[in-house]
Amino acid sequence: MNNREAILTAVARRKPDCIPYTYSATQEADEIFRKYLGIGQNSVADYFGCYHFDSLWSAIGSGPSLPERQARHQCDDPNVRIDIWGCRRELVTAGSARYMELTNAPLAYAETVADVESYDWPRPDEVVLPDLPATFNIAEWKADKVVLDSSCICPFGVPWSMLGMEKMMLDLTINPAVIEAVVANVEAYTLGLLRCILEKYPGVLDLTGCGDDYGMQTGLLISKEMIDKFFMPSLSRHYELAREYGVYGYHHCCGAIFEIIPSLIDAGVEVLNPIQTSAAGMDTARIKKVFGKSLCFHGGIDISQVLSHGTPAEVRAEVRLQMETLGPEGYILAPSHHIQTDTPPENLVAMYEEARDYGCRICR
Repeated sequence: MNNREAILTAVARRKPDCIPYTYSATQEADEIFRKYLGIGQNSVADYFGCYHFDSLWSAIGSGPSLPERQARHQCDDPNVRIDIWGCRRELVTAGSARYMELTNAPLAYAETVADVESYDWPRPDEVVLPDLPATFNIAEWKADKVVLDSSCICPFGVPWSMLGMEKMMLDLTINPAVIEAVVANVEAYTLGLLRCILEKYPGVLDLTGCGDDYGMQTGLLISKEMIDKFFMPSLSRHYELAREYGVYGYHHCCGAIFEIIPSLIDAGVEVLNPIQTSAAGMDTARIKKVFGKSLCFHGGIDISQVLSHGTPAEVRAEVRLQMETLGPEGYILAPSHHIQTDTPPENLVAMYEEARDYGCRICR
């Protein structure tokens, strides 16, 4: 099977010829790994024969844009970014890596629904979607590719960024109308944008994704009841629209989220990432037994302990364990988040060599 066939077979929860495996790492970690492997600027993923998801925007060199709004939010400081929602983020150092962290929530002042409604919300009709080049052959380009787009869906992530996490936590209890208004205005844009993308590029997307994290290491950030009431209905409407166009629902959700996996399935999620095994209750044997008929699992190799502190032999054993537990049907092996600089290169090699070799043996 080629890349497309193997991944879509896994997504459909059937057994591929070999269990596919993907790579992701921070920029700083990737530089360390390339130097260790002696591959210069070549791809670590290609070196290990990794499978991969692709983006239409990368292929054609541009993606959705809101030119006037983005011009208003332009910042000359390379360490500062203001997004289309007006959320300001700045580069901060965390250990040996650097990340963009929220430093200003534009609706931190909002006390009433009127405050929310008066905000300058982005609109779908502002978006400029690039035309496909005249020479771009979709069928030829997609012959070996699986297209995942995650530019639209965010019923939890954008609202908390606009309000600030502390204010959102308080408003969920003492001012829920503000939460409902923010989620509704975010959805008006994101659902409209998703429809525009599906209509303009028919047959291009295979999956549409969301990156909302509802979990922490020991449990949910907020109660399941609040998640189901305030955020799942919006999530469901996005995935329902995608299904109308034959597009799968993909969801990234870190942490101890076992309790809400049924809600994610009901909302239309068919691929769940990253299966953070170090979090409470995220035992993969239990997850596979309970949800394996409904979900394809993408991830499962712990970066916080196994990859960062284990021996190469322990990493290889973990790869085999998760392939046997979460696979061989409906599993795409991957790290449980971007691999960090604390992962020894020897462990990276052990992970991907074992994934490449054992992933084919287990499928025979």
